Amino acid sequence: MSDTLSEHGTRTGTAVGVRGLRKSYGDVEVLSGVDLDVAVGETVCVIGRSGSGKSTLLKCMNLLEEPTAGEIRLGGDLITGPGVDVDAVRTRVGMVFQHFNLFPHLSVLDNVTVAPRKVLRLERTAAEERAVAQLERLGLAHLAHSRPGQLSGGQQQRVAIARALAMEPEVMLFDEATSALDPELVKDVLDVMRLLAGSGMTMIAVTHEIGFAREVADRVVFMDEGRVAESGPARTTLERPRTARLSEFLARVL
Repeated sequence: MSDTLSEHGTRTGTAVGVRGLRKSYGDVEVLSGVDLDVAVGETVCVIGRSGSGKSTLLKCMNLLEEPTAGEIRLGGDLITGPGVDVDAVRTRVGMVFQHFNLFPHLSVLDNVTVAPRKVLRLERTAAEERAVAQLERLGLAHLAHSRPGQLSGGQQQRVAIARALAMEPEVMLFDEATSALDPELVKDVLDVMRLLAGSGMTMIAVTHEIGFAREVADRVVFMDEGRVAESGPARTTLERPRTARLSEFLARVL
C-alpha cells in the first residue's frame, strides 16, 4: 500500500495511479497514453465528449477491460501485471454503472448481501449486518425486503451503490450513474454521491452533471481523443478553462 497515516489519523497517498495507459480495439485506439493519479479520499469527476475514452478508462481501472499498454496501480499494487488476481482486485474497487443490473428475483437485502457472501465468504448474519448498515446509510432500510421491480429507478441505483459499498472497497467508480434516470430521480442519486464524497471515500465519477462536478469534485479531468486534455481544481477548471477544447465543450453542455 502506498498510503500512510497523517498526523490527524487519516489516510494519505495515492489511491489509483495510471501511467501510459492505452486501449485499442483492433485499429481503433480509444485510450492514447493516459496518465492520472487520484489521491486517497479525493473525488475526481471525468468529463468529455462521447467517445473520448471516459468509460473505457474506468473499465480498465476495474479490469473489466484489459489495457493494451501501460500500467495501473491500486494503493501502490500493480494490478495490470501478469498473473494478477482479477477477482481480488474487484473486491477493492466498487463500480456503479448506468444500468442497475440488480437480480430481479432477489430482495434488496439479498442483492446487497450476495457478493459479500459469495466473494468474501462472509456468514449470512455478518453479510446482512453489513448490508443493513449501508441501506440505512442511503435511506433504503425500509425497502430491504422489496424486489427491485417495486422500486423507482433512483431507488434501484441507490441499491446498486449500497451493493458496491457492502464490499467495503478502497475506491468507488461511477460510470454515468444518473444518465439512465428520469430527471426528477437524479437528485437522490447525486445526494448519495455527495454523502460519500463528504465521508472521505475515494471516488472517480464519469459524469455529464457539470453542476455536480463543480460542487462536489476536488478535481475535474477533461478527456479528449483518448487523452487527459486538462485537469485541475473543479471550480477553477470549469469556470476558467485553460484550453480551447474544454471551453468549446463547456459552451455546448452548459
